[in-house]
Amino acid sequence: MTVLLICTALGMEARAVRRGLSRSPVRVRLRRTGLGPRRAARVAATLPEFDALAVTGFAGSLVPGLRAGDVLVAQEIRYGDRVLACPSAPLLAGELARAGLRARTGSLLTVDHVVTGARGRELAERGAHAVDMETGPLARAAAGRPVAAVRVVVDTPAAPLLSPATLRNALTARRVLRRVGPALTRWAAATAPRTVLRASPDLDSAASRADLVLVIGPAGSPETRHLVESATRHAPARLVETPEHIELAWLRGARTVVLTAGASTSPSLVDTAENALRGLGPVTTDESITFTLPKDAQP
Repeated sequence: MTVLLICTALGMEARAVRRGLSRSPVRVRLRRTGLGPRRAARVAATLPEFDALAVTGFAGSLVPGLRAGDVLVAQEIRYGDRVLACPSAPLLAGELARAGLRARTGSLLTVDHVVTGARGRELAERGAHAVDMETGPLARAAAGRPVAAVRVVVDTPAAPLLSPATLRNALTARRVLRRVGPALTRWAAATAPRTVLRASPDLDSAASRADLVLVIGPAGSPETRHLVESATRHAPARLVETPEHIELAWLRGARTVVLTAGASTSPSLVDTAENALRGLGPVTTDESITFTLPKDAQP
């Protein structure tokens, strides 16, 4: 069974996450690190065995669009002079949004002290959306394994720490954090090595090799609906408009995934979906397969 290691800085964060883990498709280990990057680095050196790592808890927003109780799923983690990409962030953000949370992807910066005022504005201008004090050292310890960073906003530029709104915002963030755990376990259950095939001239042949077919394109397009119908004869097929619409439950146990799209869909969107899958584990692609529609789906 997949082992998911969840790290939090504070005991109250760990308790909030644990409350949402009554049922889990994976084995979960919780580890509290204490506050700050130095403590997190010491813990990172002695982490137990795991297959996927999630760092979660509270964060400070640097931008007006992130309010107290909003969830930032890190698309990249910045720490010192290093930047760690988290390709599966759109999948996890979509999962949290379907659970009713205000979730978005963005850049998470790990710092060694509380950031407010002019310094916060400077960091926002450099592209950071939120700050925490532990994710960077822990994410480095993932060493190529799937990693996710999910932070719930407590303080904002308009309501910094130690402001009159802090207590109310912290209680809001704690309630949200209780709802993050189930999505993290579904994310971990979807992690695995897999093969990704791009649509071939013979979609039927590709679909017959697949555990799942993802058709990417507008929901109202007759072309994409036809592709779904064609693929469904051989494997479960789903129509999604963006990677955020891919449900993690579909990917559990799906070791071979076919990606295809209609002619009106940009190939870059298919590239984005493939990249998101790479965030769930090693991906092998079949270079002999080209991105071409089957004849009966061509306009």
